[in-house]
Amino acid sequence: MTKEKVESLLLHYKDIIPSDKVIYLKNSLDKANDESFEKLSIIKTYNPVTVCVLSIFLGGLGVDRFFIGDVGLGICKLLFGWLTFGIWPLIDIFCSYKKSKEKNFNNLISSL
Repeated sequence: MTKEKVESLLLHYKDIIPSDKVIYLKNSLDKANDESFEKLSIIKTYNPVTVCVLSIFLGGLGVDRFFIGDVGLGICKLLFGWLTFGIWPLIDIFCSYKKSKEKNFNNLISSL
């Protein structure tokens, strides 16, 4: 992939992937072919701020987990989150931001 395309993708995705994995993504993009550029530019990603806001307001219902595709954990959180007296949804507020960035990174790497 050309240097301009790599820089364009890194600029686009740098805020929605973990900061410690940007170099790994850059190395993977350098090795990728030009056909991957179009596929990577339309891949589904999750805005970490949106996920965090969903976790704050609707996290007790598991909406944040449903939103990022963790349907199983969303159902468990919906059904059993109250058993933890609200501890699970509270802790998940802090974990959801990082989890959405990890999901974005995994989606990008798997599509390469």
